[in-house]
Amino acid sequence: MRIMLAGISSGCGKTTASLALMAALRRQGMAVAPFKSGPDYIDPGFHRVACGRPSHNLDEWLCAPESVRQILGLGSAGADIAVIEGAMGFYDGLGGGTQCSAYALAKHTGTPVVLVVDASGSAASAAATALGFMKYRPDNTIAGALVNRVSGERHFELVREAMAGIGLPCVGWMPKDAGLHMPDRHLGLVPVEERPEVRAQIDRAADLIHIDLDALRRVASRAEAIPEPAPDWPRRLSGLRIGLAKDAAFSFTYEANLIALRGMGAELVPFSPLEDLALPEGLDALYLPGGFPEVFEERLKANAAMAQSVRDAVEGGLRVYAECGGMLYLAMIGAIPLRWEMTGRLQRFGYVTVTDRDGYAFPAHEFHHSLVTPTEPLDTRFEVAKGERRYREGYLYKNVLAGYPHIHFFGRPELAERLFL
Repeated sequence: MRIMLAGISSGCGKTTASLALMAALRRQGMAVAPFKSGPDYIDPGFHRVACGRPSHNLDEWLCAPESVRQILGLGSAGADIAVIEGAMGFYDGLGGGTQCSAYALAKHTGTPVVLVVDASGSAASAAATALGFMKYRPDNTIAGALVNRVSGERHFELVREAMAGIGLPCVGWMPKDAGLHMPDRHLGLVPVEERPEVRAQIDRAADLIHIDLDALRRVASRAEAIPEPAPDWPRRLSGLRIGLAKDAAFSFTYEANLIALRGMGAELVPFSPLEDLALPEGLDALYLPGGFPEVFEERLKANAAMAQSVRDAVEGGLRVYAECGGMLYLAMIGAIPLRWEMTGRLQRFGYVTVTDRDGYAFPAHEFHHSLVTPTEPLDTRFEVAKGERRYREGYLYKNVLAGYPHIHFFGRPELAERLFL
């Protein structure tokens, strides 16, 4: 069984509704496999808390269609139901169209959609909104509604009756509750790693959601079956020991990337730049993913022993791939000749195409408020294209590759090789 919870717009409460549903189903004894459409790193962290298992991103720009289906099959293994949280509004995709939207993902994976409808101050109008979504693209997979921000049971009954009039069953509802608000900052929600109270908040959401399990099962059982795949990984990273930065400052990793690295034979060795005093011993490469190192700048700099360990590794020629926040960390501790600064607005945001210096092209995503400036001449490895814009990226220093593009290499083993060999 599988569903997608999709919103009528950003801010309609689909993340809270998704977490409430995931946690409530888990309470029913179901194994719930969580997913997120699009490239967002933060929501999957909340999914992991709600479901007790990793959440996977399903992104049709970053991954080929077959890879998306493989990730969906791998992440659903052993689960009773899979729940995909949609991104933005249901139909919102690239350039104002539907490419790479939640709608496109649901259609391509045969996933029935439960539309999260904000019913604040409305009843029949909520059904009219849902009807518009149902008719906008006749090939959509909308199969139910979850009514959010309801004032009470009587209010829900009015909405449910109106939805029945357009042939859309309601699988549940959630009341308005100020305690469910989740704080955000410049790149979205404050990550779960920084919010020890989030478990209690998710439990509260699960307490408040009202689910019609029979209706939900009828919708979810309509999903196209996607079996667990058996990827035939080339074992070209066999014996490679890769240090992986993993703590509250470095939490932006795609779970499927880690699966791919292990599938290719690499051993991943987690460490914390915040807490540990030195890099793990015997590393062949270092993977510094994105996150919020700027939020933890004082603590990262105060851990002088780790900073020196990283600087020594860089100067000693260790292979290092530093992505976005990982690049800021290297600049922050003086390991590479880049000056960094935070700005008050988004500098780059959206999908891009990256071309390596030997002509190899691959998709990526950028989303950052910071800027970096070389303090000495540095070669660059990437040309990045966003529409008609072209710019150089991927700074090279010693054996370090550091840049802003977030890269997904599941289904692209040759890209993982380029990064870590």
